Order: sequence, then structure tokens, then C-alpha cells
Amino acid sequence: MNKPVNIFRKILLLLGIFMGIVIAGGLSGLGNFTKPPQAEVISEPPTNTGKDLKKALKSSKPVLVDFGANKCIPCRQIRPILREIGKEYAGKAHVLIIDVWELRELARDYRIQLIPTLVFFDPAGKEVFRRPGVWDKNSIIQKLKEAGMK
Repeated sequence: MNKPVNIFRKILLLLGIFMGIVIAGGLSGLGNFTKPPQAEVISEPPTNTGKDLKKALKSSKPVLVDFGANKCIPCRQIRPILREIGKEYAGKAHVLIIDVWELRELARDYRIQLIPTLVFFDPAGKEVFRRPGVWDKNSIIQKLKEAGMK
């Protein structure tokens, strides 16, 4: 009867030693541990307002409005293209970005059902074309020219 108790004690002792080695080995590696890099906080890009849209539509220049959302990945993918076009054709056309979550009523007024939706207006402020989804730069420029951009 004494033998099983001794064997049990030896097993516990060996298990304790083994656990001590594992724990000590794991703790010694903590000195080399570096914090993972913190995620960069990306602020949401600014968007235009309903007043901006009204002003652009009265400007006698073609207008392109991107109805999208800051949280929408395809919407954010097209934003750099739209900003480029806005800079390249400043004075010839207006390129606006409207966040449909911030301006729900405006999105409802323009019957936006999918995002992103690109809506093109002629110089008189009349809607001439709309396209849901992402589109390439050349096609957008071509459609602005068809809408009256010179």
C-alpha cells in the first residue's frame, strides 16, 4: 500500500517540476515580447452638405455626386478617383461626395437605393445619368463630358 502512494508522490513531483520548467521557460520569453503595433486611427473623410449640392447645381457647370457612405468599402475605394477628378477639372465641373447616413433625407430625395451611386447633372442642374457601383476614372470623365463639361 505504501508503494502506490510513493509512486503517486513521485508522479506529482515530476509533474510539478515539469510545470515549473514550462512556466519558467514561458516567463523568461516575456522579456523579449514587444507590443503589437497599434492600429492607425483613420478619420472619416469629409463629405459635402445639401447646401453644397444646391450651390453646385446652380453653378452652370456639370455636377457629379457620389452618394455613398464613409463606412462602405467600395465607396471609400472610389473616393481617391473622385478627388483626383475634382482637382483636375476644378472650374469645369463640381465633384461632390454625400454620405447617405449623415444626409438620409437628401439620399431619399434622390431615390438612392444602392451605394455608391454616381449621379451626373448637366449645367442646368438636370439629372442626366446615374450609375450604381464603382466606376473607372476614364468612364467617369467621359460621362462628365457628355453631361456638358468643357
